[in-house]
Amino acid sequence: MIPFIRNENMKIYKRKRTWVMIVIVLLYVLLQIVNLKTAGSGTVSDDWRAQLEQENVQFSKEAAKPDALKIEVKQAEKHIMLNQYYLDQNIPPNTNGWSFAVSQVQNIIFAASLISVIISGEIVAAEFVSGTIKLLLTRSASRTKIYLSKYIATILFGLLLSAAGILVSILLGGFIFGFDGLVNSYFFVKDQAVREVPTLQALLAGYVLNIPFLLIAITLAFMISAAFRSTTFSIVISLLVSLTGFIIAIAMDGWAWTKYFVFSHTDLTPFLYGNPSIDGVTLGFSLVLIVLHLAIMHSVSYPLFVKRDVL
Repeated sequence: MIPFIRNENMKIYKRKRTWVMIVIVLLYVLLQIVNLKTAGSGTVSDDWRAQLEQENVQFSKEAAKPDALKIEVKQAEKHIMLNQYYLDQNIPPNTNGWSFAVSQVQNIIFAASLISVIISGEIVAAEFVSGTIKLLLTRSASRTKIYLSKYIATILFGLLLSAAGILVSILLGGFIFGFDGLVNSYFFVKDQAVREVPTLQALLAGYVLNIPFLLIAITLAFMISAAFRSTTFSIVISLLVSLTGFIIAIAMDGWAWTKYFVFSHTDLTPFLYGNPSIDGVTLGFSLVLIVLHLAIMHSVSYPLFVKRDVL
């Protein structure tokens, strides 16, 4: 199995467009740093207390709007509590390489997932379109091994790309904002109280707890790639569903029906560093829902791949 996975990885990384897409993720990180720097959010000003108080006034106004979404109200209340905690404890909020990486984990994994969808969307369909699947089958390899090696290779690509994006965010953020924040605490709101954990713990947890989105997006693309011969169709549909699901999960966060919407469970950080937006939802429920969707998608893609005719 390992030689087949290695072979699939070699095919992924030898393509020039793969490296172009990797550079896009890294440029995204740089763009976020530029946005912070130009907005002046990365440095502590002398009147930081007045600035936080002004922010709280603005957040209160936003939360009081009659047309405010639940997610907007929730985020405004969280920011107000955090700002008030900084004021009460006389802690000037500032950005450093580590805190910047923590704040960007979800966005980096989202970007890496979309890039991985492109890889996953063509990894099966392209083999059948070009006819190179015949070469794999003549190597006395079962279709099950080929299927698993392609899927595992795509998952590994997504995980490595996400990790690379986070590492770059630490390095670039550190050069711009400083590396001295590792011993600082990460503050978050849970059960209507401000709590704190080590920044490195928050960073690692944020990476692990956002991986479900990567798995769902890649498996969806893999399923469509196994079902259709068109790589373009596989990639476009997978990107559209993943992007739409991500937006809906954010915009309708807290709505009762989203309890059964899988994209509302692909970010598990609220179970540790916050509160689930829907009462009664547990970590076990979210994990079962995620595994169930992964199993359903594989139950569709695997038989199609095994029984598909080779022309």
